[in-house]
Amino acid sequence: MRKIFVMLTLISCISFFVQGSFLKDVDAKTYAEHSTAGKTGLVAASIVTSAAYFPFKAAYAILGGVTSGLTYGITMAKEAETAHKIATKTFTGDWYIHPNILTSHEELNFSGPDDISP
Repeated sequence: MRKIFVMLTLISCISFFVQGSFLKDVDAKTYAEHSTAGKTGLVAASIVTSAAYFPFKAAYAILGGVTSGLTYGITMAKEAETAHKIATKTFTGDWYIHPNILTSHEELNFSGPDDISP
């Protein structure tokens, strides 16, 4: 049983990385262009992948909040702009995987915007 689990995990990881390198080559329909059954499948896939993605995003946000607070506190508010940038970058971004991300019409934005102004 353990060998099967290890093999399935390896195959899944390899498939994920191979599929990730071909995402831009696909001319898939958007979420709105799919039939009802297609939309149902995309929503189901979105829910499943979001359930796996959310803990990583939450951990990133928590660590970013702690880092931002420490930056603000240790520098005695002299680096408030840096603390703000850290907090904004970690708390913004996508918190779930939209079906259009699965069809490669949108990109997953794990961390927030690059141009952060206080």
